[in-house]
Amino acid sequence: MGLDIVVQNMNHEEKYHFGDDAEDTLYKLCAAQPTTSMVRNVSRYGDTMFNRYQLGVILEQIDGIEIRTDAERQAIDQLREAASIARRANGYLLFIGD
Repeated sequence: MGLDIVVQNMNHEEKYHFGDDAEDTLYKLCAAQPTTSMVRNVSRYGDTMFNRYQLGVILEQIDGIEIRTDAERQAIDQLREAASIARRANGYLLFIGD
């Protein structure tokens, strides 16, 4: 079972939900980032939440993620979309691990 990614509004109500693919592409991309990257902190087995200020940093860092496959491109596009929606809603991006 892979990551679930949930966009929450400022009241922590779920507004958008998607999951990582069967190969855990998004998680693997996050884990491969430098230790200074916000997404490197996403836990495979626990929950990880980012607030709107952290989402601004994530959105800047996304452009530096090396993409090698179509699956990686789709995963990054979903991450970018989810982070953008959460930031516009002054909300949160929650990663739910196994």
